Amino acid sequence: MQKKNARGYVQESSTALNEAKSLLESAKNTVEKEDNLQDIEESLRIVDQAIQQVNTAANELEQH
Repeated sequence: MQKKNARGYVQESSTALNEAKSLLESAKNTVEKEDNLQDIEESLRIVDQAIQQVNTAANELEQH
């Protein structure tokens, strides 16, 4: 069994973050309370930022 390298872990993180984004978008579409909607939207913004950061890391790893 081959050990995962940094690129593998970053790709796995990207997959997990994209899944989290999808789940949060589903939650946003079903939420009833305004306060909860705001919390979900804030979470989506944070996850989007994390996705951008992971994509940057992935690009850096591919260049080296």
